[in-house]
Amino acid sequence: MNHIKAFGLAKWATGEKLELIEMEGEVGLVQDLSDTLMIIKTKTISQFQKIDSLPSKKGRWYYMPFNKEIIQLILATPDCNQNNIEMLISAIQSKILNGNIILNDIQKDNILKLLNYFEKQYNKDPKQIKQIMQTLDNTKLSVQQNIEKLINNKDQLSQIEIKSLELEDTSKVFYDTASAVHRKNRLNRLKRRLFIGGIAFISLSFLFYWIFY
Repeated sequence: MNHIKAFGLAKWATGEKLELIEMEGEVGLVQDLSDTLMIIKTKTISQFQKIDSLPSKKGRWYYMPFNKEIIQLILATPDCNQNNIEMLISAIQSKILNGNIILNDIQKDNILKLLNYFEKQYNKDPKQIKQIMQTLDNTKLSVQQNIEKLINNKDQLSQIEIKSLELEDTSKVFYDTASAVHRKNRLNRLKRRLFIGGIAFISLSFLFYWIFY
């Protein structure tokens, strides 16, 4: 027998069921929830209300406001610690729902995983569960930070590769420019030598002409 049986979302003013996620092996919960919602809609509920509960044929429905229209519900056995149920509802709201009441398959699967986790821990002291949840959060954060670090390192490597390519291109341009300047200087030196040689040839020719003629 499950101690944590189901999670639901509903409109408290109209008693309309929005979502119901049931643990494996549970039956007849849709009608049980509908009967409970008919009672809840007669109550005055504040958006900032603390956790409350109602008995039902299948156990006890614990409920807390999600916003000014929607409530979250957990069906559990009466022997479950209410603080643990409140922690479960808060964990679902903060870690999975993120302000959304239309759930996708991944969110539903994650909610079911949380239900199963709290099912295994149902009789533990709330402080123990809180410590375990904090450890899980820290581990998740550490993994996320490591992934981000790897991504950043990859980006840095990419930047280094780009800079290396840019440096290689710059070096090539510098080499080509230096080679062109060197060739130009060699050509200029050759021109100067030819010019000086031409002048010398003309001078000698003139000198020979003047001496021998």
